[in-house]
Formats: sequence, C-alpha cells, structure tokens
Amino acid sequence: MKKRSSRAIWIHLISWAIIFILPYINYIFEPERFISTNWGFILIPFSLTFFLFVTFYFNLLFLAPKFLSKGRNFLFVVLIFLGLGVFFAYNHLLIYELLLKTIAKIDQAPKRPEPDKNWQFFARFILPSIVYSLSVLVSTILYLLNERRRQSESRQLMELEKVATELSMLKLQISPHFLFNTLNNIRWLVRKKSENAEESILKLSEILRYIIYEVDDTKVALSREVEHLRNYIELQTLRISDGTHIRFEVSDAIGNPLIEPLLFIHFVENAFKYGIDGKNVPEIHFEISPIEKGIKFTSKNKILNPKNTLENEGVGLANIKRRLELLYPGRYELEIKSSEDYFEVLLNLHLNEN
Repeated sequence: MKKRSSRAIWIHLISWAIIFILPYINYIFEPERFISTNWGFILIPFSLTFFLFVTFYFNLLFLAPKFLSKGRNFLFVVLIFLGLGVFFAYNHLLIYELLLKTIAKIDQAPKRPEPDKNWQFFARFILPSIVYSLSVLVSTILYLLNERRRQSESRQLMELEKVATELSMLKLQISPHFLFNTLNNIRWLVRKKSENAEESILKLSEILRYIIYEVDDTKVALSREVEHLRNYIELQTLRISDGTHIRFEVSDAIGNPLIEPLLFIHFVENAFKYGIDGKNVPEIHFEISPIEKGIKFTSKNKILNPKNTLENEGVGLANIKRRLELLYPGRYELEIKSSEDYFEVLLNLHLNEN
C-alpha cells in the first residue's frame, strides 16, 4: 500500500513538472531569448498552469468526493462551470489587462493591427475551455478510479475479516468444556458397558469431522447443517435420563437451500447449557421452518439454572451478530427474548435464492 502510494506521488510530481516546463521548452534550445523576453510572457504561462494545477487537485480532493460520490451530480456540474467562468476571467485579467497593457506602456512603437476576431475568440474561450476541461476530466477520472480501487480494497478487507471471524467462530462452536464433558460421559458409558458408548463416539466423530473438514466451503446444504445439529442434540440427549421434552423439528417444505455453516450451533449449545440442571425435566425446542425467500430458526428452552445467568454470553452473542453482519448484511433479523422462565431466539435469514 505504501509503495503504491509513493509511486503515485512520484507520477503526479513528474507529470506536473513536465506540464509546467512545456511552455518554456523553446528557451532550452534558445536560452538567449529568455533574457530578452518580456517578463509577462514568462510568468503568465506559469500562472495559467498553476490555476489548472489548483483546479485539478481541488476537484480530485474536494469537489468529486463531496458532491460526485454522494450523488449530488447537478451541483457538481454547476460548480465545474462556475470554475470555468473564473478561469475565463483569470485568463482575461492576466493576458489582456495586465500583460498587453503593460507591453503597450513600455513599447512606444506604433500600434500593431488588432488580431483577427476569430483568433481572439479562440484564445479567450475555446483554448481555455479545452485545457480546463482536460484538467477537470482527468482529475474526475482519476478520482473514480481511486474510488473504485478503494471500494475493491474495502471488499477484500471485509472478506479477510469474514474469514478471520469464521475461523474464530469455529474455535468457539464446540468449547473445550463441551469436549471434556462429552469425553467424561463417554468414559462413564464405557465403564457401564452401555450400548450408548459406541453411539456417543460416533456422534462426536461426526461433529468434529463436519467442523474440521466440511465447512471450508463458503456455503453448505441445509441438510448437512441439520444433520450436524441433530448429531449435537442427540449426543447431548444421551446423557439425560428423560429426553422426551427435547425436540428438533425441520419443515419438509423448506427444501435444501445453501447457507453459511455453523450459524445455529451457538444457540443450540446455549439451550443445553442453560436448559439442563440434572434434576428437572428439560424443555428444549428447536425448529427450522421456511419464510419467503429464506428460513427461520427458532430456539426455546426453559431456564433451569436461575443462578447461571446469560451475562457471560455477551462475547459469544457479539461474535454471532458480527458474523451475521458479514455474511448476511441487511438480510437477517435476530430477536432474543428472555424472561424468568424461558429463553427464546428467533433468527430469520433471507437467502435471496431464485
């Protein structure tokens, strides 16, 4: 980034150095003419070029960003034409009011015949219009190109942030606490020689395989995400004596759209975290249903651990909200309801699929 910025500065400096030198190119080959030339013929080209220089960067750094980029095109055009009028006045003041009158006072020779009116019109209006328009046009095109590059870089940075956020979320999906508890439960089932021990290992294997190997792609089929959630729910249910009040319903009308992976697991994990205490019968309900051009995920659980509040969920909830902002900007609604007895999450995703 710094290297490209430095190169752009050098290009600007060299380009304007050439433009400022061009009116004096003849003096390089005939230096004696520089001494005998009236000072006005030396300063005026520099002054006019300096006006174009100021116009170029005023448009590049102020007018275009303030008006053109914000859709105020009419006001932008009006200001550009006002600038052209100022350039006409500036050109007339320097050449016809200062230079020619000064020469007339110094030069006592008889007056020369006035130039052709067509040439005067060209010199006063056509030529200034051309050079002024080129200055404005080039600066405007340069601004648009820079803005396009900036937006492209912004999108790339967002993509990098999205990837970083996804990687961070992958680490948070299954916490070490969950893994340790699951492994302890499996060890307990093995010691009891329970037939659920092998099933627990298989479920855990499926969960880890999905997270590690199958979510590298941008999107996954909803059926794979549902299977992942079922494995997680069934694994948690194995350690509960009465799991009849734990339900996961998926509507048949939802189809199999592509979605971003691991969007719901955080809420499922929370439901088990706060909805099970080992003493009372849990009430946990998950549902995925269709909405217009999208899907709806619902999670509702009875809070069985009043002392185990949701205060520690601030970071996790902020992460999932940030991830939704990156993946579905302006295309999701997340509503979280909490009471003394129940905790509920409603998430609508608008997939915009044809």
